Amino acid sequence: MTRVLVLRAREDALRTSDKLRAMGCTPIVSPVLEIMAAGALIPPGDYDAVIASSAKAIECGGGAEPYKALPFHVVGARTAKAVEARGWRPEIMAGNAEAILPLLLARYSGAAHFLYLAGRDRQAALEAGLTGAGHRITSVIVYEARAAASLTDEACSALRARAVDFALHYSRRSAEIFLSLAEAAGLSGALPGIAHIALSADVAAPLEALGLDVTRAEEPDEDQLLAVLARRVG
Repeated sequence: MTRVLVLRAREDALRTSDKLRAMGCTPIVSPVLEIMAAGALIPPGDYDAVIASSAKAIECGGGAEPYKALPFHVVGARTAKAVEARGWRPEIMAGNAEAILPLLLARYSGAAHFLYLAGRDRQAALEAGLTGAGHRITSVIVYEARAAASLTDEACSALRARAVDFALHYSRRSAEIFLSLAEAAGLSGALPGIAHIALSADVAAPLEALGLDVTRAEEPDEDQLLAVLARRVG
């Protein structure tokens, strides 16, 4: 039985676990992040559009309801589904921040004011690209992803016994936290024996820096990531 370490926040990890079981794999869940709503208030403003780069931003950003009629632009298919579930209609959707930036710049040729529903820890490329092109962006932190204090007992036991075949990595920060927690538990020596699968080159970077066996998904999408796993298992 192929044993796969799932390091996502718990709710996401449970969804991924169901997919893994359907593939005939055994998931080992060890969330390295805990998602918490920030309780931020969204300031009134003359916004031209709303941007969200995570489904968590939609789930935690209830204060955006007054701007429901504005164009909504999202990063990620799951974010788009979260938007649609609340009765909003995403207009521009791309797989990552780098991909959505040129689409936004093409759509808004004149200076625009964006409301960005954001997480506390995020890449700066989208905001920097928009402001650099003369747009205004109001970023509101609606959620934060807190680092876990340790790996789960199940994960530690499996790593100690060299009983993990694959590890799935969805963000650079979660990969970095995993490496730190593994080191703190004295389990870094188990990592070279695992096949690591990363959502993107950015996610893979801290793993590759240690010389680990890393395969990248062809696109930053969970279906593509799991397709890599299926090929490696198959």
